[in-house]
Amino acid sequence: MAGQTGRKILKLLILPVLPLLLASCANQLAPGGGPIDRTPPEVVSVYPENGTTGFHEGYFEVNFSEYVDRRSAQDAIFISPAVEGQLEYDWSGKTLRVNFPEHLRDSLTYVVTLGTDLVDLNNRNRMAQAYSFSFSTGNKIDKGMVEGKVVTNDPSGVMLYAYENTGAEINPSKEKPKYISQAGKDGRFRLLGMAEGTYRVFAIKDEFRDFIYNVGEDLFGAPYRDITLSGKDSVFRNMDYFLSKEDTAKPRLVSAAMTDRYHILIGISEEFDSTIINAGNFYIYDSTTQKEFSPLYAFKGRAKANEMVLALKETPGGQDNIYLFAKRVSDRHGNTTKDDFVKLTVSTKPDTSAPRLLQTKPGANEGEVETSKPEFTFYFDDGFDSLQAKKGISAIDKSGNKLPVDVSFDDNASFKVKVMSELKPRLKYSIKVDLKQIMDAAGNSTDSVYTLTFTTSSGMEYTGVSGSIRPDSNMMSSNLVVVLQGVDKNRPVYKKRIGRKKDFNFNKVTPGKYQIWSFDNRDSTGVYNAGKPFPFKPSDRFTFYPDTLNLRARWPVEDVNIDFK
Repeated sequence: MAGQTGRKILKLLILPVLPLLLASCANQLAPGGGPIDRTPPEVVSVYPENGTTGFHEGYFEVNFSEYVDRRSAQDAIFISPAVEGQLEYDWSGKTLRVNFPEHLRDSLTYVVTLGTDLVDLNNRNRMAQAYSFSFSTGNKIDKGMVEGKVVTNDPSGVMLYAYENTGAEINPSKEKPKYISQAGKDGRFRLLGMAEGTYRVFAIKDEFRDFIYNVGEDLFGAPYRDITLSGKDSVFRNMDYFLSKEDTAKPRLVSAAMTDRYHILIGISEEFDSTIINAGNFYIYDSTTQKEFSPLYAFKGRAKANEMVLALKETPGGQDNIYLFAKRVSDRHGNTTKDDFVKLTVSTKPDTSAPRLLQTKPGANEGEVETSKPEFTFYFDDGFDSLQAKKGISAIDKSGNKLPVDVSFDDNASFKVKVMSELKPRLKYSIKVDLKQIMDAAGNSTDSVYTLTFTTSSGMEYTGVSGSIRPDSNMMSSNLVVVLQGVDKNRPVYKKRIGRKKDFNFNKVTPGKYQIWSFDNRDSTGVYNAGKPFPFKPSDRFTFYPDTLNLRARWPVEDVNIDFK
């Protein structure tokens, strides 16, 4: 009887508390229905408060807006300057206490950053922005700050590493940074609590999270200059980055095989710089007879990205001990191998196929073209003599009158035709190519004429944009370049080198949505220079106009000011 009474009393005590226990447990589980949780976790409060001085406790605390994945939170904590030893973590619901392994150094500012790799428990939503707070063990706190943006498709999680520049060469592949932060999903970042001094700040997509830049593995963003923080000037803004991958491997010849007695297909270890596609850059050597053979043509044709083709007039007589030599093999990053060679596989198969037109740009059905000096590119699958080919290229109007043209050759299997006169709007014109003049090394050609007919535009379907550049005193050169690029990747990219000028004007732009930006081109190549981490080479400084331009036909946009200040 007493046992039954005891069980009843126990039940009466448990029942009121049970809903509270279940509710508490339920809060840590993903919801069973309703809309998907897309709300990122946030930091609600921290201890000590941001800016605290005279701090001597052995821990700090972070209170989150919701339950978070504990491992991700612990891995997302960065302390600058670094603390020696292993941190200890204590959790209580949504609150994390982090215990320092030993006493903090005296009179030093520490910055704690919770990065964007931190995710919530319910739906693994990432923190939208990194959260940082600082405190000092002394009676004053460092307030230096660097802020900017990482411009890439997925900036979330990109690390910002600041190294103090004391005069010695900084190698981010061998040394760890003094200060650390992380970019948010919009690419923006802040480095806080920095002491006075000169710093070099890199953006690193640190794949291994080892706080070391791994060449060839990690993407990097190099700064355009070092930053000096002082009491009077403790904030540096607009330190922006593009990300690139450093390639230090030199390209090599990996294969050379004759597809017939007139053609050699060359394989290279990686995509190469187009400047090596030159017949004079190669020769064939017969080590038995000690005779050299020079190729007649060099071209891409239908070859893959890491392949090219040579055409021969004179072919080697033997089968063995034949080698292909390249005077120079260069990739797109400037890495070069000189005097490389590979054994050549010889073929005596005849070539009976005439050169075939692969494509034209623009094509016959790609819409109307502009009236001012339109340009067309013709791509063939085999090499040919450029002087002979020029004899068969002409442009005419609808009445058959010839138009002046300029013909240039990218390699021995493609050429550009630019009509050098101003054409009338909404009329048909033609470019004619006598294919009998397109003759390969074996003497094959086609006895016909290819005609590319095109229609000029009225000019009313285009738009434009104009404005000016606003430089600041930190501009390193006067080689300004302005880039207008479509949000839709199928849109064309327009580029203008305006040099020392401050004004720009793009006309005859295809309507659509565009971004516009400018960079200060140090080496005057017209191509953005990403710089290099080590040995250090600064990048080109760049800045974006903050808004997307919606360019409509016949409604050019004016007064677009791109501000470097």
